[in-house]
Amino acid sequence: MIIAIVNQHSNPDRTVIARNLAVLRARSGRRVCLMSTARDSDWASERATAAVRPWIDTRQVGSRAVKTRLAALRPLFNDILIDAGTRDTEECRCVLASARLVVVPVRGSEIDLDCQYRLLARLNAARAFNPGMRVLFVTVCGAAGPDVEERAAVLAHVARVHDASLANVVLHQPAAHDYGSGRCVCDAETCDPEAAGEMHALYDEVYATVPKLALPPAAQLGAAHALWG
Repeated sequence: MIIAIVNQHSNPDRTVIARNLAVLRARSGRRVCLMSTARDSDWASERATAAVRPWIDTRQVGSRAVKTRLAALRPLFNDILIDAGTRDTEECRCVLASARLVVVPVRGSEIDLDCQYRLLARLNAARAFNPGMRVLFVTVCGAAGPDVEERAAVLAHVARVHDASLANVVLHQPAAHDYGSGRCVCDAETCDPEAAGEMHALYDEVYATVPKLALPPAAQLGAAHALWG
């Protein structure tokens, strides 16, 4: 199962969600791979050095032959979660063409249509090559939010993507704390139970949302890669 996490802002919400979903999925006994388009993350090595369990296998998405890499990894893992970044790149498009679910964290206070249009267009275009793809938006806000205006902004944003849905859970300041080297909120549930509870609720929604369909065949992914390139 391939799940992509993508947004159009440089805030850390996307990476925080990807790491926590990977940790929770690994705890359930699944073989999990966490991939990223970033080239500067030492989170996995820090986690291994600190002996934090479960151990998470991490890989670089890379800029070439993404389809081939994903095809090689599928037999090795039950779940592949991909932190697909913010940029409209060839590797991000290929990831979207292969993902069964795309998770999009969005802050109602930061929505800028000029900035967000490219992501919305990318998501709508991806479904032409990957018709089984689902898109799940997740509201992210400060400790006191979201207020009425933020809720309205998020709902209007979700409506611009065909057949997208909005998660019931709201994440409050998911990136506000440092839980220690290689750790995330789901490793620190006793000291931050509310934040951990929100991540658990998101995990339940994410894996309840994923349709139980076969992944797109390699030929379809190849066509999408060629047409989008």
